Amino acid sequence: MARIFFVLACFAITLLITNLGVGLWVGDLNADASAVKQASEVFAKAKASQDEQAIAAAEETLLSAADAHEPTKKRHSLHFLLGVFTAVVCVLVNAISVTYFIGTAKWCNEVVDAYSLDPEYAQRSTRLKKSTFPWSISGVLMIILIVAFGGASDPATEISSSADWVSVHFMLSIFGTMFLIYSYLQQVGKIGAHYDVIQDIVAATEIRKAELGRGDS
Repeated sequence: MARIFFVLACFAITLLITNLGVGLWVGDLNADASAVKQASEVFAKAKASQDEQAIAAAEETLLSAADAHEPTKKRHSLHFLLGVFTAVVCVLVNAISVTYFIGTAKWCNEVVDAYSLDPEYAQRSTRLKKSTFPWSISGVLMIILIVAFGGASDPATEISSSADWVSVHFMLSIFGTMFLIYSYLQQVGKIGAHYDVIQDIVAATEIRKAELGRGDS
């Protein structure tokens, strides 16, 4: 399980780093969107004044701004879609860790009780489970924060200060990626340690079965 989780975690981190690069490739979306908005306002005023020369000049400026904005908008759409996919993958990877520990820890407790094994086995399992959950939950919260600030920095949200959140989103993406790398490594280690606990329980169970078999004979 540790190997499977490690592969999935590597995939999630690769997506994060890739989308970080795509975000840099997008360009200054807010500046281009602002230019289009300003050109639209100027064009509207020119039409209201019914000055043909002013209308022609404003229309040319608007078309130029729209043409400059179009490729940036397309790159941002790719960044957005990849970001949504990446967020879902990262959440699922953390969810796999949580699900794994819920199921296996319950199994450990049941087997220890059923065969009257040393309670330390179940306690080791519980300790590993409890020490892993904070990493999983904080990883999910980190992804939510990155997505939230990404939304705040998108001019399509009509937030007047969207440009101010771009740097925050960028820095949080870098920090969040580093945090998730460390978080996933912690979870991989704990999943591996829990596998050792399961193996110890299996070995102890076989010994107990042999003891019970000799007692019956």
